[in-house]
Amino acid sequence: MDELLHRALAERIAAYLDTVDRLVVEQPCSAAYETRRLVAAWRALLRQHHPAGSKGRCAGCGRPHGGRGHAGMCTVWRVAVAYFIRRTAHHR
Repeated sequence: MDELLHRALAERIAAYLDTVDRLVVEQPCSAAYETRRLVAAWRALLRQHHPAGSKGRCAGCGRPHGGRGHAGMCTVWRVAVAYFIRRTAHHR
C-alpha cells in the first residue's frame, strides 16, 4: 500500500473513530466507557501496524504494505477498512 493510500485510509478510519467517540456522550456511563476503550484500542492497534522503513513493511507484523489495493495491507488494516470504511459506506 503506498503512502498516499495509507494516509487516505488512516484519515477515513480516524474520522469514523472520532464520530464514534462523539456519539458516546449520549450513552449511559458504562456503555460510554466501554465504547471509548474500544476506540482507544483500535487507535493503538492501528498505530502499531503503520507502514515503516524504506520497504513500507508493517511495523507490527512485518507484512509488506507495498502493492496495489487492499492486497498490500496487513490483516489489521484490512479489517479496519472492511468494518470502518466499507461497512459505513453501505449503511448510508
